[in-house]
This record gives sequence, C-alpha cells and structure tokens, in this order.
Amino acid sequence: MSLLVDLPQHLLRASDQAQALPPSQGEGLNVSAGYALQRQGVQQREARGERVSGWKVAFAGEAAQRRFGLSEPAYGALTDAMQVAPGEAVALSRLIRPKLEIEVALTLGCDLAPGFHSDQALLDAIADIAPAFEIADCRWQGWSFAAGAFLADNAAAGLYCLGEGVRYQPEQHRQLDFCLSLDGRVLGEGRSSLSADSPHENLCWLIRRVLADRQRLRAGQVILSGALLPPIDVQAGEYRLDMLGTALALRFTAADTAV
Repeated sequence: MSLLVDLPQHLLRASDQAQALPPSQGEGLNVSAGYALQRQGVQQREARGERVSGWKVAFAGEAAQRRFGLSEPAYGALTDAMQVAPGEAVALSRLIRPKLEIEVALTLGCDLAPGFHSDQALLDAIADIAPAFEIADCRWQGWSFAAGAFLADNAAAGLYCLGEGVRYQPEQHRQLDFCLSLDGRVLGEGRSSLSADSPHENLCWLIRRVLADRQRLRAGQVILSGALLPPIDVQAGEYRLDMLGTALALRFTAADTAV
C-alpha cells in the first residue's frame, strides 16, 4: 500500500498499543500531506465508532512556528474516546511519552458553516469556557518529527480533560489567572496572554482554518486554545489546575490500575 493508506493505520495502532514509530516513517511529508493523513486517521477513528468532539491548537507561538518552518499555528482533532473525566485516574502505561498542557477550553454553542465570520461573530458563537488539561502524546519516537509528520500524527492529540464550565463572556474572560500544581506543589502560575497567541486569537484562527479546510464545526464541540505554560513531562501524582474560580484535578498512576 502507499504511504497515504498505510501511515494513518500505523499511527492509530501505535496509539492503541502505546508503541512509538521511528521518525523515518514520517520523513518527507509537507504540511498539506500531513493534514490529508490527519483527516484519514480521524476517519478511521470514526469508522470504529469514535465521534469528533472538538479541536486543538498547536504551535501557537511564533518561536515554535519558526522552528518547524510554519507561518501559522497547527490544529488537530479531538474525539470522545480521548476525553477523561475530572478526578479520573489515568495509567501512564496506556500512553507513550505524555506531556501535560494547561489550556482554556471553549465550547461552541452553535454550528458554524464556511464563509466570512467576524471576530465578534466567532466569539458570540462560544457558549462556555472552562479550564482544561491536554495530555499530548506523540506517536513518533523521542518526540522527533517535522511539521508534516506532526500533523499526520493529529498534532500529538492524546487525551483531554475538561473542568466545570461557565458562561463565556469575551471581555470578562479576555485574561485569565491560572495556577498548576502537582501533589500540592506549585509548578507554574500566571495570567493568559493578550498577544497574538492569546486564547481569543487562537480560537478565531482555528475556527477559520478548520472551516477553510471544509471540516465540520458543530455545537457542543470544544476548542482547546493552546498551552498557557510550556508542556511538562507527566509523572505519577495528582495535577490540579485552578482557573475561573474552580479547580480541575486529574491523577496519573504508574501501575496499570486506572479506570
């Protein structure tokens, strides 16, 4: 079979078996080919009963974009099988080499069709905002990839966890204070940016980019708008994210005893 047929299957199997692939299998892919393979991989997930439940922004910062020769961020798809409940225990054995990111999750309140949408219209389409964890998990050994291979790997989408949402109010939620801790020890804290890679800017970019690629944006889908802190290697313990006046907790276990 050609690479276009084989690679999505290999990546999906790598995810299921928590076994990374050699980077050589993803060499030579450009951005267009990477997104095409990503869509095939998502279709394979849908064929086995998964449902697209949202989207994630990656490479939101200019430094990361320059490193991979990009002129804009990247995106990946989320499915319902990737979602874990707050407080759930996640066995590290089900993942390859996970990295934890803290993010802002924005839930669409209506369907969006291709066409022109002003920033205000896109913000008005958001129903809820919530704290979120993304557990990125690359299927390439050693997190070694070029941009096309990263996109083929669905932008390293692994798992995600949503906290309690509140009604979205653009002006009130333009900047958010956050604090991440592990077993009570603070790992990082701060305030979300107002710059070009802010959650609002990332949200508008992702919606426009996904619609331009003729993907479907449906009410109820969630958008993870980019990491607020640099990704961290996951270790066993309980992570807690304080944001929006609420706390989101997620526990990782070394043993294969998680639900």
